[in-house]
Amino acid sequence: MVVQRSGTAVATVLEQPLSLVVDSNDDTAGDYPPNHRHRNKRLRSDETGTRLGTSDPSRVTVPLKQSASTGASTSTMALPTPPTTTQNLINNEFGVSKTRVWMKVLDPASQKLLARVPDSTPAEIQKAVTVADAAQTAWASLPISKRKAMLFSLLGVLQQHTVDFQQSLQLEVGKTLQDAESEFERGIDAIHTACSATAEMNGKHWTTNSTETYTIHQPVGVCVIITPFNFPFMIPLWSIPYAVITGNTVVLKPSEKAPSTANLLGRCFVQAGFPPGVINIIHGSSVTVDKLLSQPLVSAVSFVGSELAGERVYEHAKATRKRIQVEVSGKNHGIVLEDASKTKTLYAIAGSAFGAAGQRCMALSVMLCVGSTKEWIDDLVQLAGSLKVGCGSDPGTEVGPLITAAAKERVEDMIDLAEAEGAEVVLDGRRYCVPEYPEGNFVGPTIITKVQTSMQCYQDEIFGPVLVCIEVDTLDEAIEIANENRYGNGCSLFTTDPVHAQTFQRKINIGQIGINVPVLAASGPVARTANKDSFLGDNECGRSPWQFFTMPKTVTALWR
Repeated sequence: MVVQRSGTAVATVLEQPLSLVVDSNDDTAGDYPPNHRHRNKRLRSDETGTRLGTSDPSRVTVPLKQSASTGASTSTMALPTPPTTTQNLINNEFGVSKTRVWMKVLDPASQKLLARVPDSTPAEIQKAVTVADAAQTAWASLPISKRKAMLFSLLGVLQQHTVDFQQSLQLEVGKTLQDAESEFERGIDAIHTACSATAEMNGKHWTTNSTETYTIHQPVGVCVIITPFNFPFMIPLWSIPYAVITGNTVVLKPSEKAPSTANLLGRCFVQAGFPPGVINIIHGSSVTVDKLLSQPLVSAVSFVGSELAGERVYEHAKATRKRIQVEVSGKNHGIVLEDASKTKTLYAIAGSAFGAAGQRCMALSVMLCVGSTKEWIDDLVQLAGSLKVGCGSDPGTEVGPLITAAAKERVEDMIDLAEAEGAEVVLDGRRYCVPEYPEGNFVGPTIITKVQTSMQCYQDEIFGPVLVCIEVDTLDEAIEIANENRYGNGCSLFTTDPVHAQTFQRKINIGQIGINVPVLAASGPVARTANKDSFLGDNECGRSPWQFFTMPKTVTALWR
């Protein structure tokens, strides 16, 4: 059976409503170099509002306005509607780049021009790094209590600008209001975690009758943070609070597809009282990344993005002896046993596979059907076929567009290739048309069966609303398939048998696993624990940032 998709929904065959808001703390693919794999979050919203951005070539101020109805501080940037000119933030001042190379930011649903983004000049890149280096010594000399106080001040400013961030995320990334709210909360949570765990910086102390030995943790210096487009608020806050509270300074290179949210974040750092040079933002393409990584004053690089981009960043940083943490792609498996709850399992898999149009590195993109659960695929097809595809800001939308036309083309090419290799497309989302947005980058939920592990649709991260299904006979066979896959981001098991769950937990060689839930990304003090080809260098979140952003030093003193 092949189900062709159009703009009309198919009736849901299961008895409970489906929420595709699985987790807003899923990470992403990077925007460097070209031909990257993107991640996006696109769910519905009834909220519309002021478009963020600025065409003012001079400094940008951030006024606040009191809500007439509640008296509470609400945010307003009083900025013009798109298209806008994206500015760099260097030494606490925003300014228009002198580059001749500009990139376009397009609405993924309507293709309307939202902004122009600069490929920053070598002089601008060097200036950002230089001022960060110049500010670092004085910043590190402040007591940690004062650096923490600045982060608490930032929390207050961010919360005053909640509406601005939600509107920015809806506008340039296409998020629903619910998803934008969730991302904002996760970012705030990351700052609280950084502020609450400063004891991780404590050293150790040993003494004898005549000597004492102790370790201290010192900042590494200037840190470059490279972030993707689909969580432009949350993912920078996975790293920046840890970097600055440990005494480092930062140059942020956000995605060229989500510049406005990054700049809004930069304005909030300035408004919170961070000294000039502590937080800088440089916009650009892969060329800008290369030039940033070539700066000798840069000591550490944190990257979230695609495998291709991450490998390039890793090799560049390693060659110049910089600290490096890289989080990249995934191919996450959902193993379904016959004793699992059918309804709950199908809803969980549909939500994870098709929410955010599949543009998350934690999405379940492979369903391993054990035994008779292969017969559940027909119901999954009906469930996925009932999902509403459309613009994220339209009421009722559950699956939004892919981030670019190139991303849409790549996903559809992968579906074409799967057919050519002998797989069967039982739910076809290619050439999906939303009448109100004829130019949108839409691909409907797609389910592919008769898949072999040698096929490219299984080997590669498709990065769209596509679920590939493989039939196996036993749990051990399913675990073996997942373990042999080169990615190690996440894997989930659906079962009602705790013995099966314990077997899975013990045997699976994957960094993050779920039992009766889709794999969720790290949150708060919980570390990301990707393995195999899904990460390079150090992991993020949890305790890892304290080690990554500091340099241990052991001191031994003899007193006689």
